[in-house]
Amino acid sequence: MAVDPHTRWMAVAADILNAPTPGLAHDLFADELMRQTRTELVARIALPRPDPDAITITVEARQTVPPREHWPVAAQARAHPLSRYYSTTTDRSPVRLTDLIAAGWRLLPEQRDAMGALGITVHQMTLPCGADDGSFDGWVAINEDGFSDDALAELTGLQGLLVGLDRHVQMFARLSGSHDPAAADGPALTPRERLVLDLLAAGSTAEGIAARLAISPRTVHKHQENLYRKLGACDRLSAVLSAQQLGLLPAPGGALTTEPQRPVAPQPNAAQRHTT
Repeated sequence: MAVDPHTRWMAVAADILNAPTPGLAHDLFADELMRQTRTELVARIALPRPDPDAITITVEARQTVPPREHWPVAAQARAHPLSRYYSTTTDRSPVRLTDLIAAGWRLLPEQRDAMGALGITVHQMTLPCGADDGSFDGWVAINEDGFSDDALAELTGLQGLLVGLDRHVQMFARLSGSHDPAAADGPALTPRERLVLDLLAAGSTAEGIAARLAISPRTVHKHQENLYRKLGACDRLSAVLSAQQLGLLPAPGGALTTEPQRPVAPQPNAAQRHTT
């Protein structure tokens, strides 16, 4: 029996609000957003209005992340039709890139080339989360097959709740002094492996993780096997300890701390999640 999206998101909201770390809160949100939009890739993009050269991008993908050396710099992102739309209109509702193109918002050849280098399509749908200040701050979902009218309507109906959850996650990260548990020197974990690791560290059982992620316990055990192999661990405790030593999880009694960064020249990184 299908679960109503609002009901499912309310359950996810409880998990996010009770998450002990900002990394787990973020992973729960991104995982459910991918499920909601039926995508394999979502990105959170912030283009602060006061600084035209500033950009923050966090990419989540089920499998591989597009090569970081091809990620856009601020000027390229601001020239994208989605960014131009939000900077020149008062609309802050979700939109589809294909609708903007059909309405005359031109996608330049060099922008199509850049998207090709990233391996992404024109099938992009936004979830604006920022203030009405003429800049874009929010999520972009990307898939191969496009987004239906029902998918757009569902996301629009959920926007108020999702924006509130996103703001909680962002504030939690700032107050904790950290957000990105995917350490540069650590092994490359898929988003699902990272989420399973977070839930293992929080004390969840395999059955509890399976119920939370709507997957089978057998799939959870497979993720655990992959985690143990990548972390050089033999059980849950050694996996958590190894992840803490590698900076993939906060150390007991503390949070990971990193300095905020602005991209100068994107550098390749094999990690499954990247934040610049």
